[in-house]
Amino acid sequence: MNAMARCGTRTIFRRSAPGRLMPRLQNHQRQLCCRSRGLIPLLALLPLLSSCQGPRQSLHVLVVPIARMEWLKDDYRNEQEWEPLRREFRKIHPEVDLQISVGSEANIKEYLRLGRSRGLGPDLLLVQGPVAMALLDGALVQALPDQPEVRRSLALVEPNDLKRVTGPRGVAGLPMFSEITLACFDRRRLAQAPTSLDQLLAVAASGKPIGLAVEPSSLWWTAGALGAQGALAPIFTGNPRAVSSSEASDRSALETWLLWLRQTTLQSRVDLASGPQDLTVGLESGRLAWIPCYSLTLRRLERTMGDHLGVAPLPSGPGGLPTPLSTLRIWSLGVDSSPRQRRLALSLMELSLNPLVQRQLTLGTKMVLPANRFVPIPVASSGKLAAIEQAQRQFIQTSNLLVTPYSADLVQQVLPTIEAVLSQVLVGVMTPRQGSEALMRLSPQR
Repeated sequence: MNAMARCGTRTIFRRSAPGRLMPRLQNHQRQLCCRSRGLIPLLALLPLLSSCQGPRQSLHVLVVPIARMEWLKDDYRNEQEWEPLRREFRKIHPEVDLQISVGSEANIKEYLRLGRSRGLGPDLLLVQGPVAMALLDGALVQALPDQPEVRRSLALVEPNDLKRVTGPRGVAGLPMFSEITLACFDRRRLAQAPTSLDQLLAVAASGKPIGLAVEPSSLWWTAGALGAQGALAPIFTGNPRAVSSSEASDRSALETWLLWLRQTTLQSRVDLASGPQDLTVGLESGRLAWIPCYSLTLRRLERTMGDHLGVAPLPSGPGGLPTPLSTLRIWSLGVDSSPRQRRLALSLMELSLNPLVQRQLTLGTKMVLPANRFVPIPVASSGKLAAIEQAQRQFIQTSNLLVTPYSADLVQQVLPTIEAVLSQVLVGVMTPRQGSEALMRLSPQR
């Protein structure tokens, strides 16, 4: 069982059954430090602990993995990249214990409500942007206060990144880093990655298997390459369609996209996977030669494939550049903090955007991009970082519709229906035209 604990006479949350968190009080000796185990490396803030000697102040940080990537948590335990943040925070607040726990994105609301009912909610959360927006709407986190130190931190972040986490209730949190989709391939089977959809299909036709996933988030990148991103973005986010679009043009774009997916998956060397985990296992086992991958998987793939791992931006198509999915990870403020804990939480947030901390995080993981816009990405030091930076530029150029803030609640409501339509089109139960009509019925009105 995963334990989320605090030092001293604090509440420990233990998972007693899938989807349920049960509170339990335990007393701990002050000479013992709290521990959290099994977190992915982006959760490796875990050891941000000082020695537990004498009266100490506690700051509870809850880290929430992205739902579709929770399977990676046992693979990532590297703590070294967080050493700069740990070291700098200790310099400023040597009397503070940072107590880190991990939560499930699927159960985050239940967990926060339970903690709030006992006044034991976290002081700070690390979540993806749309989840923070949903939590802010539900009054389970607090909007950032209008204070000088907060304004200084916000000025370091790209305006479009701030726009993604700003709604009627305020700014849901402070961006710390972002993750993105790109392409991974086996260098033993491909000298270089395909740069177009035609080249990608030629790889499959030559007998080298490629992988695609039926999961909507995993297929999102193909929408831009086939000109359907304008039609799909409102369906995913619940935001109105662009003024320049029309129902007829959106329907046609969706049909073109679905037709390509249908024809592609009929090829014998195209493997249709269930999601990112299936694709990752397929590449590292040698079953697949090329896959769309998420930057968080790079450390695992590098460990299992070594120098045979190739990383590149996703291929373009007749509709233009691909639309990689960029996930913004942000700090959000809990609602149960004392004034002292709130000041500490704001201090940690501000420190996380320090240029040294941001650079070390980027270099240490080679999986994420800094949120501080004044920190250059050291692309010359890593081919992986160069590929991630190119993918991020693709996102900036093609995914302006995703900059409009949206709530994870809306996405979770519509994703099962989208996936059901995709599955039926891919297996031939629906025609691409019928699939486009079904998707259009999900599109919000202006």
